[in-house]
Parts: sequence; structure tokens; C-alpha cells
Amino acid sequence: MKNELFCQRCAMPLENPEDFGTNADGSKNEDYCRYCYEKGAFFYPEATMEQVIENCLPHVVPDVFPDEATARAAMNEHFPTLKCWKKTGMIISFKLKSGVSTEDFLAASDKIQEDYLSKCKGFINRQLMTIDGVWTDWIVWETLPDAQNSMNKSIENEAAKEFIQAVGDIVEQGLHPLERSY
Repeated sequence: MKNELFCQRCAMPLENPEDFGTNADGSKNEDYCRYCYEKGAFFYPEATMEQVIENCLPHVVPDVFPDEATARAAMNEHFPTLKCWKKTGMIISFKLKSGVSTEDFLAASDKIQEDYLSKCKGFINRQLMTIDGVWTDWIVWETLPDAQNSMNKSIENEAAKEFIQAVGDIVEQGLHPLERSY
């Protein structure tokens, strides 16, 4: 089988340079197509996997699949293996801002959890730990768009603003597909 690239959201083959989406800096994004991702963000980030499948059906029937039922069944089997639709872990490691006590930080953490994160679409769970003054916040989301949506909307939330004000130097942050849970 030849090494083929597919959009990790809609499974469109990425065969030509113009098929690829773009990162925030305008560079080519190697995971997502131009119809799903532009300038570092998903088009319709609130769309569910089912909605993306419905949107893709007219583009694959009858050229790829003989009918909608066959296409829908194949897509429902394949899409959960794509990066976008896997559970996603958001990890942020940081030090507290100078002058912020552990008690004040934990109060801000409890508030963002209760007032914001727990109410976000796709939120699964959160773990907060500290080792030698470096805090790590690990949040698991149903999908990558859910994680990105929560980050984008957090700037409007008062509890999130309080939490962010307690954070000092960021050591590491990123979004990663969750490969396995135990």
C-alpha cells in the first residue's frame, strides 16, 4: 500500500499542495485539508463527527462509494481513527506567578473547573499535579475541536481569566491525541 495522506478530520486525500490547510503563520498544515482548516483553525469547530460525515457524503457518492448507506457506514468506521476525532489531551506545565500562593491558585483552579471547564462541550476530566514548583494541568476532551474551542472561548470567561492571571512561566503546552486510557 502506498503512503497516502488523508485529512485527519474529513479523510479527504491530500494529493496536491493546494489540498492542504494552513497553519496560523500561513505554512502548510500536513494533517488537515483546505476545506477543514485554515490559518490555524478549523472551519466550523463546533461541528460533530456526524455533521462532518453528512457534509462529506455528496463528495464521495457515487465516485468513491456506490450509495449513501455504504459511504456512511464506511465513514462511521474510519472517522474515529482520525486524529481530529480521537480523544485529545491538553497539557500545560507552568510555574505560578510570583506572589501567588498555592491556596489562591487552587481556589482559582477550582473556580475555572466549576464555572467553565466542566460546562464546556466535550470535557471529560482533568488532573492537576505539581512537582518541584512546576504545575501540570492535564485535561482530556472528546475531540480536538472541543479542546480548541474551549481554549478560544476561555478568554471571555471570568474564571478562566482569574486562573490565567495566577500562571507565570509556561514550561510546556500542547494538544495530543490520546492513544489509550486505562
